[in-house]
Amino acid sequence: MKKLLFLLLFSFTFSLQQSIAQSFSTGGGGSAERSDKNFQFMPVPYINYDRTLGLSVGALPMAMYNLSKTDTISPSSISGALGLYTTNKSWFTLGFSKFYFAEDRYRVTVAGGVGDFNYQTYVGFPLNGFLQYATGVNFIKGEIQRKVIKNLYAGVNYMYTDFENSFDIAPDTTSTVQLQTLGFIISYDHRDDVYYPTKGEIGNVNIDVSPEFLGNDQPNTKITIDFNKYFAFKNGRDILATRMYVGFGVGDLTFNQQFIVGQSDIRGYTQAKYRGNAMYNIQVEYRWNFHKKMAVNFFAGLATVSGANDSSQNGILLPGVGVGYRYNVFPKNHMNVGLDAAVGRDDWGIYFRIGEAF
Repeated sequence: MKKLLFLLLFSFTFSLQQSIAQSFSTGGGGSAERSDKNFQFMPVPYINYDRTLGLSVGALPMAMYNLSKTDTISPSSISGALGLYTTNKSWFTLGFSKFYFAEDRYRVTVAGGVGDFNYQTYVGFPLNGFLQYATGVNFIKGEIQRKVIKNLYAGVNYMYTDFENSFDIAPDTTSTVQLQTLGFIISYDHRDDVYYPTKGEIGNVNIDVSPEFLGNDQPNTKITIDFNKYFAFKNGRDILATRMYVGFGVGDLTFNQQFIVGQSDIRGYTQAKYRGNAMYNIQVEYRWNFHKKMAVNFFAGLATVSGANDSSQNGILLPGVGVGYRYNVFPKNHMNVGLDAAVGRDDWGIYFRIGEAF
């Protein structure tokens, strides 16, 4: 039981990191048509449904702006904040910014947040069910990328997370854990737009190191590789987007660092049941822009894990299919928000989306 508790202490941090990643799904390279306004503001309502957290409601005010009037090459930058409350009495606030400047030679991302979540994780034998727990969390994250040569970027990032966990299995199970991670990024970006690519491709290699000298109790390295390709149809109005993703750990990953199907890529899984030390998936999505400010997306994907905590999950094929609605909140940059509904293997979910899934 003591070993089980130690592993579960880290589970929510992974979920948090993936939600942050989705918040920055606007991408990290290429070019974009700049807004002709110095500042545009848009308050966006937030709604989401998770089979663990229940219904989430909140607000997402966002602003797009140009850091320099004379720099006509850099895409517009974006800043925003998110506040939400769920029907299982969880809450979370997040602030974020993504800056493009120096003729798109530099990109900087910063984020920070605080929250209190009532969550769950799946435990195999002997429980073979979901274990409930509460997590209070504070985090900060920063990232900088620089263009090395045409279409090739390199960068570093840092994330600090401080969280407190309490489990519903025995008294005195509250613990505080800190995690510090250094990341290294290489990105080849040949898309035509950072916010809504219609053609081209982007490939990323991320190496996240949790070293002992930063105070991590379990040093390890986590590597992810992804590649997206975009095809235009109907004179560029409709888009077919494809994606390949591989992620694996070098050394023993902590529970929070493990890959969870549904929280990092494939939609249709919200119960955190399938997780392991490696994950592989492919996806395809057709974006039908039936109106100048609205679209419907049809998507499907297939995932699997290895190195699972429950060895019976290794190699299981996990399909996910769904449909989404998009509304264009910043027409000049084609920046969308919307909702996705997806079903998976004995699971389903509804997702609020900032930008596109990939």
